[in-house]
Amino acid sequence: MKRPLVSLGLCALTLGSTPALAQTSAHAIKRQQPLTQSLSGSAREAFTAAQVLVNNGDFTGAMTKFGQAYDLSKDPRLLFNMAVCARNLHDYARMQGLLVRYQHDGAVGMSAEDNADVENALAAIRTLVGRVKVSVNEADASVVVDGQRVGTTPLAESIVLNLGKHTVSVSKDGFQSSEQTLDLGGGTETSLSVTLVVQRHAGHLIVASDPNATVVIDGQSAAKGGFDGPLPVGTHEVQVTESGKLAYKAQVDLRDGETRSLDVTLENESQGAPIWPWIVGGVAVAAGAAIGGYFLFQPQETTTSVPVFDKYAVFQLSSLRLSPWKH
Repeated sequence: MKRPLVSLGLCALTLGSTPALAQTSAHAIKRQQPLTQSLSGSAREAFTAAQVLVNNGDFTGAMTKFGQAYDLSKDPRLLFNMAVCARNLHDYARMQGLLVRYQHDGAVGMSAEDNADVENALAAIRTLVGRVKVSVNEADASVVVDGQRVGTTPLAESIVLNLGKHTVSVSKDGFQSSEQTLDLGGGTETSLSVTLVVQRHAGHLIVASDPNATVVIDGQSAAKGGFDGPLPVGTHEVQVTESGKLAYKAQVDLRDGETRSLDVTLENESQGAPIWPWIVGGVAVAAGAAIGGYFLFQPQETTTSVPVFDKYAVFQLSSLRLSPWKH
């Protein structure tokens, strides 16, 4: 029987030479035609283009074209040709995967000698690859290695990688992403355990007040004298109370990653109506009826029985936010 792996060269892993591409069938028992004759249409065009690229030393392009021919024909011999390209690109992890697939898909027509050749090739590159066993506490998380997505958790098998440094990223919606760098040795397996943490969208609120004041956030007592901490994104009710003081209440709308500040000074109950602040740029600014009253009750200068108002004073008065008159 004619051997399917022509001038294999993989057993000794002679990296300086390029083995001939598989032209005879992995199912030689059935006397299948060579690829140049058995492929047709777009598959044959892709295979022909791949041969030209191999002759020009463009193994990256040839890998792509062999892959296209395989997708169209599913002929396992093309997997071997892709493995040859991977070897010349020094991508031994990919070469290993392709040879294993070739061995599996072409098993029906492979002789014992052919299978031994593939086994010897796999043994030769075993020390040039490493394995990473990734375990994640969350299912359906995406695992990406060196920018290439390799699967979704739980991963059934270890990830085969070339020896050296690699970046492993794990992500899932609603969780903080994890990224780790590994330095793999050849012929080893590394275990990587990843714990994804729930991503909480929050802002930061700072409330400063009198030392004896009680700060209540959303109906729950937070602290004495002030509050400084994270809160979920959204609207929160802030109350500041102290015995003998007028209570303060406000609503604060927090955005993701935002810091808001409130500086609250409580007034004594005997001083009258509370002074309600508004928030400008995250800082509370107070104004109230006491200020307006100053302008309102100042004596007016008159020269006749008809009062004459200063236009500037009238403008200042109209610009204040005063409570309505009580009758």
